[in-house]
Amino acid sequence: MLTRFLIKQSQKPSGLVGRVITKIWSFYFKKLSLWAIKQTTISGNYRILEIGYGGGSTIKNLLALNKHLEVHGIDISKESYRTAQRVHSDSIRKGSVQLKIGNVENIPYQNNYFDRVFAIQTHIFWKDIKKSFQEVYRVMSSNSTLIIASEKEKINYHMTDYRTSHEFIQLLTSIGFSKKLRKKTESQLDFVCSL
Repeated sequence: MLTRFLIKQSQKPSGLVGRVITKIWSFYFKKLSLWAIKQTTISGNYRILEIGYGGGSTIKNLLALNKHLEVHGIDISKESYRTAQRVHSDSIRKGSVQLKIGNVENIPYQNNYFDRVFAIQTHIFWKDIKKSFQEVYRVMSSNSTLIIASEKEKINYHMTDYRTSHEFIQLLTSIGFSKKLRKKTESQLDFVCSL
């Protein structure tokens, strides 16, 4: 019962436990976030989307690049939204960060909008993974890159479909992604996909 509750909180943080979880995530996933960012080039004035921004640590790491980026984020959790708003209040006020509550299955942005899209430790929770990646594909510009990073043990635990690299790459190919690179460390798996 407790395990199920904590998994629900990981999928969509809420209340006091959700506030604590978003703070833990910011610390725990810092290395994964920095590693994922290093897997691609990021030029100045890029439009970047993070799907599932949690406590906002990846957004913080992107802003630290000092490249005059336009960083957007969607997350289904109101608690994540409140936490990330507090963390990035100055950048939001300046217009360099825009956060929304939203679902990856219906991304609230126009077609061909983003130069880079990050999904760090989030795709494992998406309800309709194929529809979600179709939406991601829709909002990516013609030369953009999608960076997906997750701990391997979390993929094995949370996902029933597309758990193997082969299955996952077949899914992405069927949607239209090309140039798929698979990079891994002992505990992490990262896919870098281009249009």
